[in-house]
Amino acid sequence: MDHNFDTLIVITKPDLIRIKSNFMRVVKWLPKGRLIFIGSPDVKEVLDEWTKGDESGLTSRVGFINENDVIPFDSVHIVMTAKMQPLLKRRDLPRGVTGWYYQQFLKMEYSRFGEGEYYMSWDGDTVPCKDVVMFNESGVPFLDLKHEYNELYFTTMGRLIPGLKKFIEASFISEHMLFKRDIMQQLIAKIESNNAIEGEKFYEKIINCIPLEDIQENGFSEFETYGNFVCLTAPYIYRLREWHSFRLAGEFFDPDTISDDDYDWLSRDFDAISFEKGMTVREDHKNLFDNKEYQSKLSARQMLMIAQEEFKDGYKEKL
Repeated sequence: MDHNFDTLIVITKPDLIRIKSNFMRVVKWLPKGRLIFIGSPDVKEVLDEWTKGDESGLTSRVGFINENDVIPFDSVHIVMTAKMQPLLKRRDLPRGVTGWYYQQFLKMEYSRFGEGEYYMSWDGDTVPCKDVVMFNESGVPFLDLKHEYNELYFTTMGRLIPGLKKFIEASFISEHMLFKRDIMQQLIAKIESNNAIEGEKFYEKIINCIPLEDIQENGFSEFETYGNFVCLTAPYIYRLREWHSFRLAGEFFDPDTISDDDYDWLSRDFDAISFEKGMTVREDHKNLFDNKEYQSKLSARQMLMIAQEEFKDGYKEKL
C-alpha cells in the first residue's frame, strides 16, 4: 500500500551543514513524499545551493518552510523569558534555551499544515542507513521504540493531561516519529483545554506547567507525550516496532568520510545513525568501525557491543 506523507526536518543552518556529505542519502532513503525542512531563511539559502542543478531529480521533493510561518519564535521566547524571569534578573534569555522547546512545538503545530492523514518528523542530525518504511504490508503505521528514560517527561505530561502517564516500558524517543494528524490535533486541544494551567496556546501551557527549577533540564518530550497519548486514546491505530539506531555514530565515523560501503555494512544491524552536535571521532575509535578487515569479520552490532564494554559511563545503546 502506497502512503504519501510529508517528512519534516526542523533544523538550524549549522546542523544542516554538518550533514552536508550525507544530504543525498537523507533525500534518497527517507519516505518518498515531500521532504520539508523547517528553519530560518539561511537554511533555505543552503538548500537552494545544494539542490541547484540536480540532474537526478531526487531533490525535486525537497521543500522549505520558514519556522516563523508555523509558530513565530518570538511568541515562544516571550513566554519562556517570562517563565524564567526570577532566574534572569533582567538579563536576556539565550535563544538556545527556548530553541530546544521551540523545535518540538513546531513539529506539533505542523499538524495544522499540509495535507494527508500522517506526517513524520525526522531529526536533522540523523541519517538513514537504508530505505525507511513506516507502514507494514497491511497498511498499519509503525510507532518505533528505543530505550531511554527521563522522569520529567512523564511528570510534565501528567500535569498537562491528568491521567496521561508512561504506559509501556520502552521509549518513543527514536529520532523520528510518524504522527497521525488528527490525533496530534486532539492532543493539542486537550492540552489547551486544561484551565488549571496558565496560557491559551498549547506551548504556553507546556512551558508554564514545568517548574522553574526543571525548565532548563529539558522537561518536555513531544515524542513521549504523543506516544503515550496514543496508548491512552487510540491504542489500535499503530503497531509498535523496535527501532535500531546508532546514536553515537559520530564517535566512530567522520560524517564527511563515511562511505556507501560503510552504510551497507551498518544497514544489516541499524536503521539509522546520528551525528550529534559536538561529537567527533575519539582517538581510540579511529580506524575501528571503518576498518574493512574488521567489517569483514564482525557485524556492526558486535563491534558496538565490544566498544561499549569500555564505556565507563554515559549513554549506551541497548543491543
